[in-house]
Amino acid sequence: MNPPIRAVIIDDEINAIRTLEKVLKEIPGIEIAGEACDPATAGEIVADIKPDILFLDIQMPGKNGFEIAREIQKAGLSPEIIFVTAFDQFAIEAIRNAAFDYILKPVNPAELNAAITRFRERKLNRAADKTGEQSISARLDALVSRLPAQGKLKFSTGSGFIMVNPDDIVYIEADWNYSEIYYNDEKHEMITTNIGSIEKILPAQGFYRISRSVIINLSYLNRVNRKKRIAFLTKDGKEYTFKIPLLNIRKMERFLEQ
Repeated sequence: MNPPIRAVIIDDEINAIRTLEKVLKEIPGIEIAGEACDPATAGEIVADIKPDILFLDIQMPGKNGFEIAREIQKAGLSPEIIFVTAFDQFAIEAIRNAAFDYILKPVNPAELNAAITRFRERKLNRAADKTGEQSISARLDALVSRLPAQGKLKFSTGSGFIMVNPDDIVYIEADWNYSEIYYNDEKHEMITTNIGSIEKILPAQGFYRISRSVIINLSYLNRVNRKKRIAFLTKDGKEYTFKIPLLNIRKMERFLEQ
């Protein structure tokens, strides 16, 4: 009989851990060897247990899943990493980190089963042919083929959710714990996400938070008046102006020069 697959779960939400545990227990041959809600302890737990698979949340306070993945790799540890995330757009970064797989929350039992099956098949293939390790490139191609809504971001609304192409956004403005996405003067949508959370999931090089309440799309940034402390954006011949603190002007200039 083959030894069980040893798994560790790292997620800052205990309910998410319990949900994943429940689904994993329905899959024969899986041993949940450890878990943690504190991402700061992830490296130590993985080093102690040396799991076959690490189920890793992405957006966590203090240290995100990508930082943990890099830390583990630098330490010479090599569990297969399956990122478990509520945000489709994080799949791109998961690919850059050469994850074995990723699963979207809420966890679908069929998708989890499929991921475990792929893990077992890969393990068997390696055992049969020690020189046949699948290339990183091939693994990434396989992940890319399964990406949902390429390039779009998923945001919740009061009645459901929307899929947004970041290129279409001119700016985003905070409205208490909600945010308003503006595509132009006439088209905008309210989403149930605060601006701080939005800042974390937008493409890093394409957007900049110029104040506590406004994020702009740098593609539409036309000019900045330091004296009046105003940023000017232009889209389809329409100009948009925003107040911007002097310190943020300097920070944005350094950002743009990178």
